[in-house]
Amino acid sequence: MNITGMLYGSRLLKYVGFPTSEVMGPEASEDDIQGMLDRHGSLFIKPLFKGGVGKKGKSGLIGHVKDLKSALAEKERLYFAEHTHGNATAKAQGVTFEGAVPAEHEVYFSISDSTRYRAPTITITHKGGVDIEELDSTEIVEVPFEALTGLKAFVIANALSDIGAPKEIVSPLVQYLPKLWEL
Repeated sequence: MNITGMLYGSRLLKYVGFPTSEVMGPEASEDDIQGMLDRHGSLFIKPLFKGGVGKKGKSGLIGHVKDLKSALAEKERLYFAEHTHGNATAKAQGVTFEGAVPAEHEVYFSISDSTRYRAPTITITHKGGVDIEELDSTEIVEVPFEALTGLKAFVIANALSDIGAPKEIVSPLVQYLPKLWEL
């Protein structure tokens, strides 16, 4: 299963009690957008692609706005944006509006199937998600876990301890990240 983007992903994440930002799709009216701006202070506007495409942020395909006029301009700019990643080109089919969530840390987390370990693995870092390929090996960790018993809280806790994650993010991540395996 590969779900990218919060338009559909947030519904799935809420199913297991995972906290998500508020998201609206391309059908959002000006009043809806203004209401979201009033609640969150700012919005991220992202093109909506069918299937996953990589590195939209590095390509300038994410807009961050604080007023309605800018939001409508970004909607127009990104609605049918084209993005080339590797040898694949994708065309957007609308945009999403995501309420900005104030944060001190950006966590990258991935569950994938590893041929190296021949098991599912987690990849995690608290140093952001845009340039994780360029991080030092002490700042990112890849840990295999047993598929039959599932992703346990202690696996997350040990991984975060190995990379020296700030104490204030450990408990929430240990609580919520195993739910992604349940999903």
